[in-house]
Amino acid sequence: MRKLCLLAASAVFAVQVMTAGGDNVQAVVPGIDTMPPVVTSQSLPCGVREFTATETRNIPDPPRQTPQERDQVETGLASVRLAFDPQPVNVRLEALTPATFTKDPKVTQATWRVVLIDPSKAGDCVVEVRDFKGNLTTRRVQISAATPTASATSIDVGLVKVGDPAKGGQLTITNNTDGPMTLTNIALQTGTVFTITAGGTGNGPINLAVGASHSVAFAYNPVLGATTANTDVLTVTTACGNAVCNLSGTPGISRIQSTDQLTFDETRSDVEDCTPTNEPNVTITNTGNVDMNITGWSFTNPAFYPATGTPAAPITVAAGASVNVNICFKSAPLGAQTGTVTFNNDATDGADNVVNLSGNITTSVEDEMGKTARVWFDAANEQIVFTTVKAATPVMVNDINGRTLATATVAEDGNFRLSTASWTNGVVVITYTDANGQRTRTLSIVR
Repeated sequence: MRKLCLLAASAVFAVQVMTAGGDNVQAVVPGIDTMPPVVTSQSLPCGVREFTATETRNIPDPPRQTPQERDQVETGLASVRLAFDPQPVNVRLEALTPATFTKDPKVTQATWRVVLIDPSKAGDCVVEVRDFKGNLTTRRVQISAATPTASATSIDVGLVKVGDPAKGGQLTITNNTDGPMTLTNIALQTGTVFTITAGGTGNGPINLAVGASHSVAFAYNPVLGATTANTDVLTVTTACGNAVCNLSGTPGISRIQSTDQLTFDETRSDVEDCTPTNEPNVTITNTGNVDMNITGWSFTNPAFYPATGTPAAPITVAAGASVNVNICFKSAPLGAQTGTVTFNNDATDGADNVVNLSGNITTSVEDEMGKTARVWFDAANEQIVFTTVKAATPVMVNDINGRTLATATVAEDGNFRLSTASWTNGVVVITYTDANGQRTRTLSIVR
């Protein structure tokens, strides 16, 4: 009889428990819950994973109205979250349904999604699902990037000379996701100097199986303009995100820039003058970024011509460099002469290639005799001879490149001689003073 009373008391304890205060009763559900929640998942497009968790494994099912001590009675879902350790990488949990979990009534099913934050990068996390008994189910979730993988994020095709054949390049797109992919559009942002030559979507979308690749060919064909780089953006579009590649190339341009005007003032007729008054001589500059060649020149007036020693064409002018071409003037008639010299070239922008020329003869040789100094080369004695020069004045001789060959000071009025024995043949520029002031003349040293 005493044993039966103890069993009855034990059964009552399994149903209700008094709180410490003695006046509140907390229901205790008989039975046990030792099984963690069941979690299933499926892959959706664009790197999305959809999950379902259930707490429905009651044994027996449905549960007895008064469960027995060893019956399996699910306590319901208590929480769904991404684990803190290891920390989630590039993923978030969204669309959790229901948003909250109650103990009574218990939640027996919940759904949610794990999605990539940046679809162009892979994601990784651990999902934790608990029930109210503390049973835990975990799932490792690894999601590949959902966007196409491009072989490069930027391509520089380099320097291409304007007018040369276009230079091509290629971008490879690969489906490294875990599902099929459709390239819906392949396009350039501007499409002026860059063009798609093959692999575009002109004939419709392009389907890529998992692991498959597709190549897009493009070409760079620069035009005249600034010598800074041209840029464009090649974009491959999918429903899950885009792959972008920045394209660049530099137009190769050679651009000629020449002296605008040369003026010669000569007091004697039929005397060669290679020292214009307004410029050192013709300067030709290549302001572009690739070499150019001066292939020749033409004069409209024979009174103007290249100085002796001028290099023969073609003359290469490097990018950013300059060359000098010395022009001379010689005319028998008194008065003014005009003309032009045109420098033929292979520059991509070769328009500034004409130099205007003008010369003026104010005194004939006969008028000048006895009034101004005469200068001539005495080949037999290897000397330059001056007559009627002014005493105590300097004499300077330079070659056509500006190098000083000799300097001297005239001791007294009258004749003066200067040795040329150590000089090579060529044109020299002589500066001296006569009764009418400082003079500059050119003289050919020919042995």
